[in-house]
Amino acid sequence: MRELNTILAAINISVLDDEVIKRAILMAKETKAQLHFIHAVDIAILDIEITSEFLKQKIDEEGIKKKISQKIDMLNEAKDIQYILHVSVGDADEQIIYKAKKIRADLIILGLYSDTNNIAQKSGLPILVIKNSVNGTYKNILAPTDFSNSSKKSILFTQLAFKSPIIELVHIYQELDDLTIEYSQLDSDKDSDESVFLGRPLANIFKKDVGIQKIEMIKSSLSINESLLEYIKAKKNELLVLGSSGSDIAGSFLGSSATYLLRNTQSDILIYIPLNQEEK
Repeated sequence: MRELNTILAAINISVLDDEVIKRAILMAKETKAQLHFIHAVDIAILDIEITSEFLKQKIDEEGIKKKISQKIDMLNEAKDIQYILHVSVGDADEQIIYKAKKIRADLIILGLYSDTNNIAQKSGLPILVIKNSVNGTYKNILAPTDFSNSSKKSILFTQLAFKSPIIELVHIYQELDDLTIEYSQLDSDKDSDESVFLGRPLANIFKKDVGIQKIEMIKSSLSINESLLEYIKAKKNELLVLGSSGSDIAGSFLGSSATYLLRNTQSDILIYIPLNQEEK
């Protein structure tokens, strides 16, 4: 099981930087994790050979550090969170991945300005994408699940990272002869004919493993992505948790849906990547 000892937050001098910083500080405070920030200075390489001496002359790293530190310190109102700030030169995504591996980060926090899928795949780390203003800890979290082991790991990591008492689970299964979407709810105390479906044994095991008693079941003739998006928009959760793809009766949907939901939903998104093959 993953732990959360080190957080890396990427700063790009953008509108969402303040929210990335505030979320990173809040999470470091809650989890007692070591906090790192990184800002990459991306220089276009034309017809010149970039040398270390040239970079020293071209880039005022200390000036950049001072400016970013002032911003972080202003947002770190209680002054009770220590952090390490890194300024590097090069492609932002590559620098984020390199630094995450070097400091052995357990989570990367960033805004929408980066290639999230690229960073998630190459770093092999959970990625928290900030889209909204930070108003305290997440109060409601939604986790679509396919009952796979990697989906279970994503929920356990979410519980560890956010200390949240409220994580809602939703599972979508398709019946092509149905013309409507039906909603039913599974809990440990009730057994209804309406909630009997092929995956019920998996759902019962899954609920026990993650310690959550209710799963919202959505039976749909629509595509999984469309049904998920419709449900997510109606729920208006603050955080959406997407595990990597797994296998079950509904097929491997989490991985294939991540890009679609990242683009079409307004919630902050946690994209979880299994630690290694043993975790899948």
